[in-house]
Amino acid sequence: MQRVLTKRLGLEGKIAEKFLDKDYLLAYHNLSYPAPMKTEKIILSFVAVFVGLIAAGVAFYLYQSTKTTPSDPGQQLGTQTQITPTTMPTDTNTFSVDSPKDEAVVDKKLITISGKAVKDATITVSTDEGDQVIKPADNGDFSLTQTIPEGTSILQISAIFPNGEEKKITKTVTYSTESF
Repeated sequence: MQRVLTKRLGLEGKIAEKFLDKDYLLAYHNLSYPAPMKTEKIILSFVAVFVGLIAAGVAFYLYQSTKTTPSDPGQQLGTQTQITPTTMPTDTNTFSVDSPKDEAVVDKKLITISGKAVKDATITVSTDEGDQVIKPADNGDFSLTQTIPEGTSILQISAIFPNGEEKKITKTVTYSTESF
């Protein structure tokens, strides 16, 4: 086969002898093409990766098994930590107006103003037409009726508490007989 190739390629003499030399052909072949990876190298690579994964798993297991956690949740690393809750000061002077809603549109001149406050507070409702004063019931609820003029009215509802503190809530109410 090699002789046929040398004749077809037109090789003669020493060049043909070199071409026919097996060692020369092996060397020429190894330099021209990359050598395929041998099966032993592939198997050795897989074994090395597998051994590395096992070693890492064993190291992680040993690390986790030697960790100590405190049996008492309040104790960490030999120190005792005591947590004391702090109480936020509560505002004892509560005041809210439930009705009317701010920017409400009503179709009656007589509206009801109601809400909740401390029982000993004094509630004042001020409008362009006058002021009204009321004391809340024992449970803190208050309610009164107020006549409002046609158009937009601003209600100033104030609560004066026994300690002298005052809180104000402003509501805007519009009286209109137009249908929407």
